[in-house]
Amino acid sequence: MNFARPVGLVTYIIGHSQLLLRGHQDDEQGLSTTLEILFKNVSALSVRAHYPSLTIRHASGEEETELREAVPGPWYDAQAFVLGERLLGGFVVAGAVYWGESSAQETYSSFLVPEYELPRLDLGPSHPSERQTIHTPYRQRR
Repeated sequence: MNFARPVGLVTYIIGHSQLLLRGHQDDEQGLSTTLEILFKNVSALSVRAHYPSLTIRHASGEEETELREAVPGPWYDAQAFVLGERLLGGFVVAGAVYWGESSAQETYSSFLVPEYELPRLDLGPSHPSERQTIHTPYRQRR
């Protein structure tokens, strides 16, 4: 799969082993849709925060052997996906990958993972007096 647009890391939902990447709408660049890429049943990953464009492909035999040595343990039905041309660009060991595009206005919700409201980064005052840990738990919608 080739996506000729900027794509970035949105969130990793640890409890459900899901990785969500998103390509944002940008009318000035002719990108009228939001792209979401969801990896499910993730057991290992190494991803960049941002990709100017993204290619997702199955790992070659040699690359999979290298990943199996680096990620020991049973893989069950997991597959090795490479992000980019080489492993250095990133990889995800997951059960499946899904993607979709939507022309709806962007929100903090995901159309591929609608049951969770994605966290919002709230920095508060522009210059806090001391360092603070920012933590926003995922709230499940009911």
